[in-house]
Amino acid sequence: MKLDERLSLCAQMVRDGAAVADIGTDHAYLPVYLVECGKIHKAIAADVREGPLENAKGNISKNGFDQQIKTVLSDGLEKISPDEADDIVIAGMGGELIIRIISAAAWLKDSSRHLILQPMTRAEQLREYLCSEGFKIVKEKACISLKKTYSVMLCEYDGKKRSCDDRYRYIGMLSEDNSPQAKRYIYVINEKLKKKLRGFSHGSDEYIRLERLIKEFDEMSYPKGGVPSEQCTGDI
Repeated sequence: MKLDERLSLCAQMVRDGAAVADIGTDHAYLPVYLVECGKIHKAIAADVREGPLENAKGNISKNGFDQQIKTVLSDGLEKISPDEADDIVIAGMGGELIIRIISAAAWLKDSSRHLILQPMTRAEQLREYLCSEGFKIVKEKACISLKKTYSVMLCEYDGKKRSCDDRYRYIGMLSEDNSPQAKRYIYVINEKLKKKLRGFSHGSDEYIRLERLIKEFDEMSYPKGGVPSEQCTGDI
């Protein structure tokens, strides 16, 4: 099984030997890969829709992992018990939906759990939520898949509520990453902020705040006058 860059980055953040729950599994590519390469020995592939879950079952059976990977029809973590998962992967959905899934599972507030989160949209809302609820982003990396840029966050609960300033809200720990992927992520975010800036009156508090942030992100993404490489084109 070969994963794209997005799921591959999620797989890298899974702990060796962990019991994994893949929420919104679709074709179960991630759990199949993790079992196939020997990184884990058991997993749950969960989806809220019957169609994708049938696809997952077919892929699991085709690869001979019916004993190692269990499929569950579940709205988020609703049908998954705490003793079934150490590492929970929630990837390929919007940040608002990820927030709803985490909020509905109080048992995730446990330092022994790892959350591996890959929001397709509203990543800034997700970071803000994690900070306010005592979840620490331990690691965050960016990747480019099919010319689109994504962030993957490794999180754990420590109960400490954190402030979330504008920079952290929009780019999280990627400010500490000098990779081309992180620079591309910051570039794309900054282009969106520039569009947002047009909706505010020049000189207003919001205009000044965004203008300051844009200038900061300009310096963090690409050199002045620089152009992103073709392999990094796309959007978040």
